[in-house]
Amino acid sequence: MKLTNALAAITAGSEKTAAAPASSPAPSAAAPAGDADARLKQALKEATAPEATAKTAGATSPVEDLTKIAADLSKAEHEAMAKEAQLYGAALCDGFMARAAQYKQAAEAHAGAPTAKVAEATDVSFEKFAAENPDLVKEAAELGYRSTVAAIQDLHQRAYDAGWNAQVEQIHKLGCDSFVAGFKIATDLLAEAAR
Repeated sequence: MKLTNALAAITAGSEKTAAAPASSPAPSAAAPAGDADARLKQALKEATAPEATAKTAGATSPVEDLTKIAADLSKAEHEAMAKEAQLYGAALCDGFMARAAQYKQAAEAHAGAPTAKVAEATDVSFEKFAAENPDLVKEAAELGYRSTVAAIQDLHQRAYDAGWNAQVEQIHKLGCDSFVAGFKIATDLLAEAAR
C-alpha cells in the first residue's frame, strides 16, 4: 500500500462511517483525538509493508518512465551524432576540394614562369615510386589513417560527452521536479491527517 493511499484511507475513514476493507477497521466518526495517532501508525505500517497485489498492466512506475525517456534521449543523441558525422564528412571533403583548387590556381599561375624541368607526378610515376619504396608508402598510409581515426574519435567523444551531459541534466531535472512534487503531496497529506 502506498503512503498516499494510506493517508487517503485515513482521511476517508474520518469522513465516512461506511464499511472499510477487512485489513483495517473502520474508525468511528466520534473517535477521540488519541485514536488519530493509532490510525496514523497503522497506516504507516501498511505503507511500509510489501505490496501483496501485482501491478496492473496499464500502470507504469517512475523508473519505467525515466527508462523510456532515457531510451528516447539516447536514440535522439545517436541520430544527432550521425548527422554531425555527416556534416563533418561533408566539411572535410569541401576543405579538400578547396585546397585542391588553391593548388591548381597556384600551379596555373606558375605555369608560365620558366622553372627547372620537374617531372610531373602521374599515376604511373607514383606506382613506380610505390613499387620501389613499399615501406615508405605503407608508413605514410598508416600515419594518415591513425591521425584521421584519432581526429574522428576525438570528435565522437566530444559529441558523446555533450549529449550525455545534456541527457543526464534533463533526467536529473525531471527527477528533482518529481521529488519536490511528491514531497509537497506527502507534506500536505500529513498536515491534513494531523488536523
